[in-house]
Amino acid sequence: MSIVLLFSKCTNDYHVSVDSPVKENIPQIDASGYLTQVNEVIHLRSVNDQLKSVSTLNLTLVHKADVSAPEGDLPLSASCLYIKDDVAVVGYNVQGNEYGGAFQIIKFKEETEQVETVVSNLPVDVNDILLKDNIVYMACSDPKTGAALYTYNLTTSEFTRAFILSKLLEGQTVASANGLVLSDSEAMMSAGNTNGGLFWVSEGTEGFSGLNYYGATSASSIAMSPDGNHLALLVGGNEGDKASLVLTGTDGTYEKTITLSDEPITHQNVATEDMYSGKTKVRFITNNLVMATLGSQGAVIVNLNSEAVNSTPSYMLHSGNTNSFAFDDKFVYYANGADGLWLASLNTIYPTHMVSPPWWVWDTQSSAPPGSVNDVASDGSKWVVVAKGLDGVHILKFVDDGCGCSF
Repeated sequence: MSIVLLFSKCTNDYHVSVDSPVKENIPQIDASGYLTQVNEVIHLRSVNDQLKSVSTLNLTLVHKADVSAPEGDLPLSASCLYIKDDVAVVGYNVQGNEYGGAFQIIKFKEETEQVETVVSNLPVDVNDILLKDNIVYMACSDPKTGAALYTYNLTTSEFTRAFILSKLLEGQTVASANGLVLSDSEAMMSAGNTNGGLFWVSEGTEGFSGLNYYGATSASSIAMSPDGNHLALLVGGNEGDKASLVLTGTDGTYEKTITLSDEPITHQNVATEDMYSGKTKVRFITNNLVMATLGSQGAVIVNLNSEAVNSTPSYMLHSGNTNSFAFDDKFVYYANGADGLWLASLNTIYPTHMVSPPWWVWDTQSSAPPGSVNDVASDGSKWVVVAKGLDGVHILKFVDDGCGCSF
C-alpha cells in the first residue's frame, strides 16, 4: 500500500495561498412535488426466520415518505446524506463517466416532512455533503479541475468553487474528493485515485487556502472523533493494497495505521473497471470505537486502543456491497447496496454485537426503480433517511405507539 507521510504537524512549508474562488449564481428551484407521503408501518424481516423476538422496544417504524431526485440532463443518483437536528441534506451525482449534481434540503416536522430547498444542474458530482451556518459544503469531482471543495450559500444562491485540492500537490491532478469533515475554520477532505490522500484547507476572510497534505493514493473516506482531536482515514482501494485505517491528529500529526483486511476494498457485481471505486464510509462511534465499510467485505468495527478488528459475517452480503452505515440510540444501520438496509443492535459495551446476529432487513418493493442503498443517516433517535441511488430517498421514522416492527 502506498502511504507517504509528508509532514508531522501543521507547518507553513506546506501552506498554499488562497485559491481564487470561482463563483456563479445558481438559483434555487421550486421545491414542490418532490415528496410523496407513504405512511406505512414497516415489518422488518429477520435474516433467519427461526429468530424469535429480541426487542422489547415499544416502537413502531414507519415508512413516512419518498423523495424523488431533481430533474437534470441525465438521471441523478441519491449518493450521500447529512442529518443535523430536524434537517436532512441529500447529495446527488450522475452515475458512470458523465458529471452532474444536485442537492435537496428536507425539513422534518412534527406531523409531516417537507422538501424546502432544491438546487439542481450543478456541473460537478457531489460525493459528500455537510450543512453549517446556512452554507452547504460539498466534496466534489469536477470534470475540469478534479477534486474540489464547493460551497453553496443558501441566502445568496452563490455556488463557489472554494478550493482545488491539486493546488497542494504542485500541479499533480487529484481526481475525486470523496469525504469531508469540518472544524471551526478548516475543512478536511479525503480524495482517492493516484494522487489521493488527506487534505487540510483553511477558511479565512479572503477564501480557502491549502494547509497540509497526507499522501495515501487510495483514500476513500474520512471521519473526525467526537472530541474533535483525531481523524480516521480509510484507505486501501487499489489493487494490491490492504484495507487500512490511518489515524492522525486534527493538526496533522501521524498517530498509527491499523490493518483492517489483507485484501483491498472492492465492490462486487459492478463492471471490472469499477470494482475499486465504489462508495465507503468511516465514522467514529465513540472516541475509541471506529466503524468502516469495505464494500464486498462488509463492515468492521475497530477498537483503537487494542487494535482489535471485528468483521460482519460473509452471509450478510449476497449481491450487494456495504457502502455506508449510520447509528442511533437503538440500532446500527448498514447500507448494503442491492441487499437493502440491514439493522443490528447498537452495543458500545460489547461492540462485537454490532457486527453479529440478530439482523433485520428492510428494502423497498421489488417493483421499485433500479437502485442500490448507497447511504443511510440518522438523527440519533427518531428519523432514518435512506439514499437508494436511482430509486431516490426514503424517509423512515420511529413512533411511540406500540411495536409494529416485527422484531
